[in-house]
Amino acid sequence: MGYRALSAPFAALTIGACNLFGGRCDYELRSIQLSGDASPTGTQIAAAEASFSEQRGSVNGGSLYWLVTGSTLKGHVLSASLKDAQNPSQVLLDLPLAPAERNEIAQGATDTRSGANLSGYYGIFSVGRGIVELQTDLSSRPTVVIPLEVTGSEDWSRPYCS
Repeated sequence: MGYRALSAPFAALTIGACNLFGGRCDYELRSIQLSGDASPTGTQIAAAEASFSEQRGSVNGGSLYWLVTGSTLKGHVLSASLKDAQNPSQVLLDLPLAPAERNEIAQGATDTRSGANLSGYYGIFSVGRGIVELQTDLSSRPTVVIPLEVTGSEDWSRPYCS
């Protein structure tokens, strides 16, 4: 009786859609989407969007995508960086500027496979502490801060599992 009681859940797991030993259900994913804008005088001068995802289990890693726009500031931005609002003196990630012929200020992606250290980003983003900071050559606005707010998120889940 004890053997049957223990083997029933195991059989259901291996026969069911979870496919644990087939390698499809042995990791988890979570993701968060962010956006924000800088509107110091009520008129938007810059906006940012970001998407971050992480994996843990047999597949570990993370990836980050960002887009920063602002026609008023285009051509005046000297640098763009991702920071934690609680520690704005530390740059989490430098965001390379887009070429002059492109409409956006910065756009790109990085992941842990390419060597980026994205540890702790989800924690910063999930509590609303992520900011994009732009340094400009404008004397009226030498620094523009874009707070990133959570627009969507999914906590740890196992894809391909039912």
